[in-house]
Amino acid sequence: ITKNTTYLQIEDCKSVEPVEITACEGACPTSSMYSAEKKHFMHSCTCCRELSTRERKVEMVCSDGKTKKHSYISIEKCGCHVTECEKNGELPYMLTTKRHTFEY
Repeated sequence: ITKNTTYLQIEDCKSVEPVEITACEGACPTSSMYSAEKKHFMHSCTCCRELSTRERKVEMVCSDGKTKKHSYISIEKCGCHVTECEKNGELPYMLTTKRHTFEY
């Protein structure tokens, strides 16, 4: 897990205190091996990604002076996850999920 401490900026609101933003990085096993029996390559792919997360909340102050709570997701554990090596003959693709919630 890599960690970066920064202020969150969401629209016209900024976190009152800096928050720790986490990310997964690392090398995971990937292989290609020719199968004489099947007469093509067998691929095995894994990627580094979050295995467990936790919801955190931070106080935000907006340009109009109002405050609100903001929820964000923090990574607790990273690891190698089995993934498809190809999708319809194309290279692996990544799915990005954006998850923000506000409480007033």
